[in-house]
Amino acid sequence: MIKRQWIISAIVSLLILLIGGAISAKLKSQKKSTVTDTPIAQEIIFVNTQSFPIESIQSKISIDGRIQAIEKIDVAAEVQGRLLPINKKWKKGSYFKEGELLFQIDSQDEKFNLFAQRSSLMNAITQIMPDLKLDYPAAFNKWKTYLDNFQVEQSTPALPTISSEQEKYFVASKNIYTTFYNIKGLEDRFKNYQVYAPFSGVFLSVNAYPGSMVSPGIPLANIMNTNFYELSAPINQKDFGLIKQGQSVDLIAEDLGKKFKGTISRISNTIDQTTQSIPVYVNVSGRGLRDGMYLKGELKGSQIRSVASLPREAIVNQNLIYVLKDSIITQKEVEVVLRNDDKVHVRGVESNDEVVVRGVNSLSPGQKAVANN
Repeated sequence: MIKRQWIISAIVSLLILLIGGAISAKLKSQKKSTVTDTPIAQEIIFVNTQSFPIESIQSKISIDGRIQAIEKIDVAAEVQGRLLPINKKWKKGSYFKEGELLFQIDSQDEKFNLFAQRSSLMNAITQIMPDLKLDYPAAFNKWKTYLDNFQVEQSTPALPTISSEQEKYFVASKNIYTTFYNIKGLEDRFKNYQVYAPFSGVFLSVNAYPGSMVSPGIPLANIMNTNFYELSAPINQKDFGLIKQGQSVDLIAEDLGKKFKGTISRISNTIDQTTQSIPVYVNVSGRGLRDGMYLKGELKGSQIRSVASLPREAIVNQNLIYVLKDSIITQKEVEVVLRNDDKVHVRGVESNDEVVVRGVNSLSPGQKAVANN
């Protein structure tokens, strides 16, 4: 009985499987396939391209910075005394001309001392005149002429020229040379009681006024030369080979609309560790310049040969460009020689290359494209 039930169960299962397989086959035959053998059309994009000539260019490097006066010095007294009033009252910001009197120190005592020393020299020469007439008659007249023209209140003239060794020893034995050179030292010191402007410029500060006592080494004022200025500007290391000392620089004060000519005076031997740039110093002069004024400029470097000048937006990842070749976008590596504000000068581009110049960030190599120029 059990064996009979097992056989019936097996037959029923088999029939179910056969019926299910038949139904499945029929449904598959009725379902339409969604797969097609037609190739998928690749999207075509439109790009702006341009060909660039290979040429030699004059390198130009942009610089900017604030100018500083080259000469800013402290004016100090070299002698002691009381400041006297002069025709002008100097204050911060006052302008002066080269050679103009800046400070006058009371020199009355020094003047009388100088007159006394000159009088001593005249007296010493007077005392040797009788001996000269007897022992050195050939020298007498020139010393007499010197004595006749001697003025105590005027600059001491040079002593007469010595004609013989005997005359020299005789004059020296009377301390005439010693007295003469002491006087010349006093005359030179006497000049220090007047302080004159070493250049044309302006007062940055005034520390002493008429009536005050001054001492040697104490600053009377701080002054600045308004004729010569210097601009310090950083230059990238990669541009270092394009510049040299003595090159001209075109500078402009944009706020004033004025242009100036500058010259590279020196190039630093050190590199800024932070920016990896090299300081370059430019001398500039001209009417209208002011200490601290901001100037922008363009430095003309050396000739760069065999380069193409591309717009900055054509460069991808610092040194790559996209070129349209046979309607396919291809990637090309270039050598960047110089970067300007709006141009990148590179090597590695052929004159017939169709360089993609816009929208390069959305492109990838292998895309199909059509020039839309």
